[in-house]
Amino acid sequence: MKKNQLWSILPSLLLSAALLGSCAQTGNGGNGTNNSDSTNNNGGAITDDSTVTTVPIDTTAHNYAFVSQDGDSYTYRCDDCGESATVTVKCESGTAGCAKVEGNTLTLSGMTEDSVYSLSGVFYGNIVVEGNEACKIELELQGVTVNSAAECPLTVSGADEVTISAKKGTDNYLCDLREAVTDEDAISAAVWTDCDLKLQGKGNLYVSSVANNGIHTKDDLKVKNLFLQVECEDNALKGNDSVTIESGTLILIARTGDGIKTTNSDLSSKGKQRGTVAITGGDVRIYAACDGIDAAYDVTVDESSATVNLTVFTDKYSKYSKEVNTADESILYLRTTTSNYRYSLYFYDDKGGTWCNAESAKSMGNSRYSYYTVTKPSGYEKCNLYVYTSDQTQGQKDSYYAAKEDITLNDNYDTIAISFGTTMKLTWTTYSTAQGGMGGQGGPGGMGGMNDGNTDKGDRSTKGLKAANAITISAGTVTVESYDDSIHANNDTTPENGAAATGNVTVTGGTLTLSSCDDAIHADGAVTISGGTVNVLKSYEGIEGTTVTLAGGDITVVSSDDGVNGTGTSGTSIVISGGTLYVLAGGDGVDSNSRDSYGGILFAGGRSVIISTGRADSSIDTEAGYTYEGGYVVAIGLAGGMSTESTHCSPSLTSIGTSKSVTLTAGSYLTVSGVVTVKAPTAMNALVICLGKTNASILAGTTGGGDADVVWSVAG
Repeated sequence: MKKNQLWSILPSLLLSAALLGSCAQTGNGGNGTNNSDSTNNNGGAITDDSTVTTVPIDTTAHNYAFVSQDGDSYTYRCDDCGESATVTVKCESGTAGCAKVEGNTLTLSGMTEDSVYSLSGVFYGNIVVEGNEACKIELELQGVTVNSAAECPLTVSGADEVTISAKKGTDNYLCDLREAVTDEDAISAAVWTDCDLKLQGKGNLYVSSVANNGIHTKDDLKVKNLFLQVECEDNALKGNDSVTIESGTLILIARTGDGIKTTNSDLSSKGKQRGTVAITGGDVRIYAACDGIDAAYDVTVDESSATVNLTVFTDKYSKYSKEVNTADESILYLRTTTSNYRYSLYFYDDKGGTWCNAESAKSMGNSRYSYYTVTKPSGYEKCNLYVYTSDQTQGQKDSYYAAKEDITLNDNYDTIAISFGTTMKLTWTTYSTAQGGMGGQGGPGGMGGMNDGNTDKGDRSTKGLKAANAITISAGTVTVESYDDSIHANNDTTPENGAAATGNVTVTGGTLTLSSCDDAIHADGAVTISGGTVNVLKSYEGIEGTTVTLAGGDITVVSSDDGVNGTGTSGTSIVISGGTLYVLAGGDGVDSNSRDSYGGILFAGGRSVIISTGRADSSIDTEAGYTYEGGYVVAIGLAGGMSTESTHCSPSLTSIGTSKSVTLTAGSYLTVSGVVTVKAPTAMNALVICLGKTNASILAGTTGGGDADVVWSVAG
């Protein structure tokens, strides 16, 4: 038998993970409750009180060699440390005699019927299961540790389906100690299968990968019942066709990748849609440097199997994230949203200078940016940037498209972000995923488009829940703190099934708590909320879609820019017809980009308090007016300026409501008689508009509603 040099992991040090607390909400203005008659604005961040005991790895090299076989048990001995390790492989049912050992590889092959094999003990090597389409295979883990530094610890190929079950009362460890696998044809995961994979049982399973993926199957991946902790460098759970979590407790740590990922979006031979991620039960906690969930088609969250508690932290809000991209200190990056131009930099000092032409643009993964690179010459503190069209020559200043001179190089940053408008604007930023303090928020988005509010985002997507088609949440508790959008559905690419992507986000139930440096909920298509509780603690824009329909539920939005934004330029882009809405916005409270006369926003029901504190903004903002048909709306914005937009309605304001200018002090109360009492979030000379009651009196400085920011007098 040949020897194999392996890294060992100390089984005695492998500790269980413990979640010692829940995800508590912190902020100002209350305890976070939101019900039909009162609302507390809880603007702020999410506190992660949990404690995860990660798997410690001993990186000391050891040589384990095969010593003996005793029935179903195989013993190896370490030449360096003198310790022995024994693994037992037993056929519990089905085809017996299928196990064989060669060197540090344990192979199970030759099953002719559905078979169950159990594994226990410690094995320094890799396990290979070779099945066939006629058989289903189950690996029953009865307290086993598998460590491999040469190959994927566990691979299954050729079978119809494989089940990995952790027996009740046992701890089981599958550890990939290899360096990063760069060969695209090689297996880069701790657990890999080319067939459907089920993970189940009442025991505990720990999967650790030092430099690669955690668990990866080319087909469907399902998880049920067990405690599963995955720590890996790249993607924690990856099922090319689908990932379904029915129950259990999962802790997924992706230090530079996604928490849960699917890649295919075509139809199976049986007509089943591929690319879905479904959370139908379980307590799932995700720490990801990139996206928490990245679905090639749909994401669904419901409680059809069990209670759902889904918590996601991305990028800088994940305790375990690392820099996704590492920049070369000798390289200066130019980041743009277009690849139509060429660039040169002239570095200079008092003695002269040198020209450096930027290399051709390259797109990085899923990034919306193109990057150009310039090798920085040493000894210079200043440079000029020149932009050229395709028919202009680089490296000269006689003919160019645009230029910025006298740029002081900033050693704290490695990237110049270039944006084009009426003038060229430059901003220093970083090439890598942001790790420090938050970047500045972007300015208000203009008419007719969706805009990124977090201008300091890195190259990779760092969203909470992301889908290439649609996201649907009907039940469960969903908590997301993300550096990018918390919930995001795309429609900018065509799925492999050939149908146009919808880009829709639908919420019919559940409790959502969202905190984002960009949008809390973003849909390239339609956002529809008809039930549940949505609490946006922090965002750039709270809820954004081509159309936004709020038909029910209890919704609270805190945003630095627009609270609710409908980007569609025709038709009714925002409909509010039911539920309870509270918006505290630094920009427009509710903003429609539709140019249809009185068609931008329709108020048809529900109860809404909409507050805008922006000096160049309004509580209700449209391009050509809005329509009122029903419900109660109290809109509060700064008097003067853009406030007339809030009264541009049909029918006329005097026939459907009333308005009054008042002076509010921070923390004081405003009462609209018979309708609502509202706590003022800041001092302001405000225009207050009430829709739904023409004879309501509007009084400032009234007795408050206890700790609540909003107390309704009218029933919902």
